[in-house]
Parts: sequence; structure tokens; C-alpha cells
Amino acid sequence: MSEKPTLKPDPKSVIKDDVGSALGKIPSGLFILSLIDDTGADDFMLASWVQQCSFSPLMVNIAVRSDRSLLSQLLPGKIFNLHIIKEGQNQIVGRFAKPVPGADLLKDLNLRREPGLPVVLLDTCAVLQCKAASLLSGGDHQLLLAEVVSGNMLAGGDPMVHVRKNARNY
Repeated sequence: MSEKPTLKPDPKSVIKDDVGSALGKIPSGLFILSLIDDTGADDFMLASWVQQCSFSPLMVNIAVRSDRSLLSQLLPGKIFNLHIIKEGQNQIVGRFAKPVPGADLLKDLNLRREPGLPVVLLDTCAVLQCKAASLLSGGDHQLLLAEVVSGNMLAGGDPMVHVRKNARNY
């Protein structure tokens, strides 16, 4: 008798609704990554999958969707700011989650600019200045590892916590 070949299941079918719901309950914060791109322009990304991953040196990991244009800027050595959004800052989340083409994302925001460094959004809870170290493949996302080189408490307050409805989308 011959054995039937084992079929590999579609990854989406493997995650049942209850597993997807449970996985979505892993809490995360909300963050805004700011950098200066190769043309000298400000660029931004709203991030939710961010975690400290090392004590020495201090490092964070950030999941970035593989099709994000910003990903090409995050080469080793690139300096960027990671802003921790504070509870109640829903307007700033909306502004950076789905930016309107041509809109000035920084209009009416309290900022600090220093020559050659990414903008600092002063009304966020805190900011970490980071240096990109490496990228690892993580399925439909790339995992950016970055060293924290400095940071400041800004407006303070509690960080915004984000819990997803399921593991299939943000």
C-alpha cells in the first residue's frame, strides 16, 4: 500500500478563529518612528510591534511590513527616533496611521528639530533615538533590530496600549 503525500495546509487555515483571537490579545504599544530619508525629507511610520530585546547594549526590535517603502531607508547605521505615544493621543495615531497624500503631517504639532537628526514629537510620552543594526526576515514583516543610543521623557503620562481583535490584521 502506498502512503498518501502529506499536504501542507494554507497558513491562514491553520490559525483557527479562537487561536487568532487569542494571539491578538498580546498587548503592544503604539509608536511613531521618524527619520530623515535619503532626500533630506522627514518620513514617518506608525508601529505597534515594538519590544525591548536586549539590556547590553540596549536594543529594541520593530516589525516593519515587508512592502513598506520606509524599510529601504533602515539600513545599518541609520538614526531614527521612536516616539512612545501616550494614552489618549488618538488624533496623532490617526494622523500617522493613514496619512493623507500631500498633507503636512507635522502641522500644528509641538516639535523639536536639530540639524541632521529626525524630528522629535514633543507631545508624546517619550522618545528613543535609535541606530538601525540589522534586519531579519519575519514572514510578511521584517524585524528591525536597533540600538537605543539616547532617549528622553517628554510629555510623560502612560503609554497607549493596543490590543488587536485577531491575529490576522493590525
